[in-house]
Amino acid sequence: MTRVVCIGECMVELRAVGTDNFVRGYAGDVYNTAVYLKRSLPEARVQFLTGTGDDAMSRAMRTAWHAEGIDDTLAFTVNGGSPGLYLIENDTRGERRFQYWRSNSAARRWLELLRGQDEAVLWGADVIYLSGISLAILSREERIGAVELLRRLRSRVGRIAFDPNVRLRLWETPQAAAETIEAAFSIADIALPSTEDVRTLLHIDDPAEQVNRLQGFGVREVALTLGADGCLIADGEARTRLPAPSVESVTDSSGAGDAFNGAYLAARLAGGSAVEAARSGLLVGSRVIVHAGAVVPASVSHPTVPAVTCLPAQHD
Repeated sequence: MTRVVCIGECMVELRAVGTDNFVRGYAGDVYNTAVYLKRSLPEARVQFLTGTGDDAMSRAMRTAWHAEGIDDTLAFTVNGGSPGLYLIENDTRGERRFQYWRSNSAARRWLELLRGQDEAVLWGADVIYLSGISLAILSREERIGAVELLRRLRSRVGRIAFDPNVRLRLWETPQAAAETIEAAFSIADIALPSTEDVRTLLHIDDPAEQVNRLQGFGVREVALTLGADGCLIADGEARTRLPAPSVESVTDSSGAGDAFNGAYLAARLAGGSAVEAARSGLLVGSRVIVHAGAVVPASVSHPTVPAVTCLPAQHD
């Protein structure tokens, strides 16, 4: 059976549905990707490596994971711990505004908890997936240890996929973010950044140059998302630009990149090319942005009948 290990954080999501009313959900960049990957490749075993508390909210969170088919075998329990929480509001264009309460999140201890068991539990995975946030929530010393762990795993797993998901407020300095994320790129087989991520990290505006720099770190396969402009795929020396599917309006851009990543990795695991995987990722992402919330109902993200038709690719 295909096995994927997603490493990161899941938080309680409070989404405004009026002036003083909120809907509770559960989300986090890597968790969102795990959900969309599982929906895209139901036969895969998708494990979520994280830490949770032993409180009622953590139990409710795990129940939600199970409903999505996410395996919590590697989700370690912290006695007396609790999950992080965030509030999300959207402006009239669907852009997000966040407020976070995550400083004591049990997920911040994922590396410590893994070390308390045995990293061999990750051996044999077809894909290990994590993000810049997975690293940012660790201490400085643990980030070094996490990168070294991934380096050791390269010969023990199929592929390592990494989304930098640059959130500078989680880092001590921009330099600390750049050093750690560049180190993670150097051991990744697949990079899944947005053009905004790379611009923030490397101060490069041109997407083609962004891809060149990332491949210079040693990553061969890059799926660079360009927002409303689609994505640029680099697989070795081949370059392909794909336009984004058209949508009538954007309700909420939360989770769109995570949805792209999940569908992309599912397609690659199923034997699709990088370009075919990107088509799938763009399609699922375009469905997610027309619905509120980072994790939308499965009937929205993966309907029986496709709701959007992709446009032809442009080869460079």
